Amino acid sequence: MGNSLTHAADPARGRWRWRATATALVALLAILPNACVVVSGDAKDSSATAVAVVDLDSAKRADQAPADSAATARVALQLARDSATVQRMSDSVRKAMAMDSIPPITSEEVAMVVPRIADRSARRDLAPVTASPAEITALGAALMIPVQGIPASALRDSYIEPRGGGTRSHQAIDIPAVRGTPVLSATDGRVLRKYSSKDGGLMIYAADAGEKFILMYAHLDRYADGLADGLTLRKGEIIGYVGTTGNAPPNVPHLHFALARAAAVRDWWKGTPINPFPLLAAHGR
Repeated sequence: MGNSLTHAADPARGRWRWRATATALVALLAILPNACVVVSGDAKDSSATAVAVVDLDSAKRADQAPADSAATARVALQLARDSATVQRMSDSVRKAMAMDSIPPITSEEVAMVVPRIADRSARRDLAPVTASPAEITALGAALMIPVQGIPASALRDSYIEPRGGGTRSHQAIDIPAVRGTPVLSATDGRVLRKYSSKDGGLMIYAADAGEKFILMYAHLDRYADGLADGLTLRKGEIIGYVGTTGNAPPNVPHLHFALARAAAVRDWWKGTPINPFPLLAAHGR
């Protein structure tokens, strides 16, 4: 997370510091393209204005919700990250060198982006959870094959195949298909996070309707139009298209599909892996 910056009390000196700060922030955004800037206070009174820089890449893995927060509160905080408000703030700073000041935002917006010390102290690591047989059965009944036109007979179990030069197992299945084939939401639920990584390329992390399982779709060629974090998903809805982004072989387009039992779906990047193959192969599409 970035440091908070405040202006001096003297207005003239404050304006000078404001321009210097804006210049520094523009340079910072060239280095951290996923950073945003939060401004609070009165833009006309430099002595009452504060600026905070937030690196969204670092915030992605931060649990900003207190220990006793309800699921709806966690969802609201999740949606606040990478939101249009954050993008607006970032865009404002990119133009700051041509401006006398950056328009302030509300303290509520600041609180949703920059976790307070009390919030950070409330974070906790939840113990891993293993899905029960009943949960696995219910999940299997709810799933469909997430690539359009692929029958169950075409699936292959690659869950335990070695990856990373034999340092780990696959813990997913690959579903080959023609580039651009629609990728479908395997069950009802919601988008947890659109994500991009060196290995997975364009990815989607989603939760099932019961908020117990995380579904991960990787190597996408592109996302479906309008797909966004927090979006409600319906089983069979197009969410993306098969591709080879990330470390997928460029001549082997496929969907990397993984399942995990989550301790809390807000921690969208972790969970206890589950083999999707028997669940998808059991009943077909």
